[in-house]
Amino acid sequence: MITLNSFDTNTSTDAGATIGHALAVAARLMADIGMGRIELVTFTSDRICLHPADLAEGEQIARAVGCDFPLDHRMFVPGHTLWTGIVDGLEVQIRSVLRQPVGLLQ
Repeated sequence: MITLNSFDTNTSTDAGATIGHALAVAARLMADIGMGRIELVTFTSDRICLHPADLAEGEQIARAVGCDFPLDHRMFVPGHTLWTGIVDGLEVQIRSVLRQPVGLLQ
């Protein structure tokens, strides 16, 4: 078993640019959110994307970790909203069902 402490997140002058840092942040987010609530995690050295098992929980999860900037993808089928924010120097994206902003014409 690999523990987070075994990852050297300070191998460069910019810890946010290392894959070890991204992995550690992703693991911490998963622990905070709850492993069973997330179906898929993808990450690069500067970005983490979480796909909830239940997309209806996406906005709640996003707001809980500080991702409060929505980007609505209405042209995709099915549409979805991508919530973004910065956590420990990394862009974090969390998918959710397509939101219906107040005042939106149907």
